Amino acid sequence: VALDGIAMITEKSNTVKNLTKQQLADIYTGKIKNWKEVGGKDSEIRAFQRPEGSGSQSAMLRFMGNTPLKEPITEDVPEGMGGIISQTADYQNRENAIGYSFRFYASEMASNDKIRLLEIDGVAPTKENIQNGTYPSSSFYAITLKSNTNEKVKQILEWIVSNQGQELVEKTGYVSESFSNK
Repeated sequence: VALDGIAMITEKSNTVKNLTKQQLADIYTGKIKNWKEVGGKDSEIRAFQRPEGSGSQSAMLRFMGNTPLKEPITEDVPEGMGGIISQTADYQNRENAIGYSFRFYASEMASNDKIRLLEIDGVAPTKENIQNGTYPSSSFYAITLKSNTNEKVKQILEWIVSNQGQELVEKTGYVSESFSNK
């Protein structure tokens, strides 16, 4: 019923503004350890992760595909979605941190003027790029039991995918799905 993108975030003063998907995979596997390896300053990368089972951690695992994430240091797994944003923005007042969250959460719900959302492969995490498929995204679903015959459930599902329902999706900060092709 909606889309959102995995937003890679760094502290705003970090000079790196774009990373490739491969560079991100290499950072999160530990192959790339220093920002200078990706065009930044000579500073060790501190890669924060989300707790296992969280929505953004699941999205990151899908983003990584078959490439497993390195085991994080316990303190590099902040609790709560806001935790990763504040940790990335404020880690020891240095620009070496990187983290991730959903674009909507990082840019609207827990917006922080100390972070920057990175481009991935030269594509910014905008609503338009998420909707047109040029930026990595995750889908949000409304799921019911096939055996559910409640007419009200059918009506609400039809409304969610209607123009009015998708308008509300946009107003709440998520990215509307295009159902014309489904």
